[in-house]
Amino acid sequence: MFVISTLRGEWMDPDDVMIDALADKILGGKVGGALHLPFRWKQKNAPRRLSAPIHVEANTPVWTDLSCRLELRFRIGLDKPWEYSLMLLHPGSGTILRRLDVRGTHLDRETGEHFINRTHKHKWSARRGNRHVYAPDDIRHGPDPITDATLTSMDEEYDRVVRDFVQECKMDIATGYVWVPPAPPMPPPTLEGFEEYP
Repeated sequence: MFVISTLRGEWMDPDDVMIDALADKILGGKVGGALHLPFRWKQKNAPRRLSAPIHVEANTPVWTDLSCRLELRFRIGLDKPWEYSLMLLHPGSGTILRRLDVRGTHLDRETGEHFINRTHKHKWSARRGNRHVYAPDDIRHGPDPITDATLTSMDEEYDRVVRDFVQECKMDIATGYVWVPPAPPMPPPTLEGFEEYP
């Protein structure tokens, strides 16, 4: 394994430095990438309000032939379960190589195009970062917001979209991966039943 030195004199694996060639290798299906484990869900709470979850989030590792780690992150807003994101992450460099925003809202400042509740993808490059935004045609879902959606009612779509996204990233789903639905958030604790003391 080769290493490169950093400005602080530390040694770093070259697979932990994201460059276009490594991104193309990963997204070109040349690293044997596959999901082997289910997602592990957790609540994310609003800042300074520990009892107010704003979304649920899960990560699962993506196994590859590389020395670096990759992971897939899934984030679902609790106020709009029909609007969610999947991200292929390279934690070593902090890079989001590919992001899918299902029914998300985004203004592309370079082209002026508005994605209002429209599914779109972000593709990373060294020159543009995540500013390359486009509308995909390989994600099987209805395009419109679902006003009465719940985490439970969206379950089948979530599973299908994960599989479509992984396939678009030219990776596989191994036998160890199974879809695990997000659990509804825990209700905030109540003080009902406690007596008040003077």
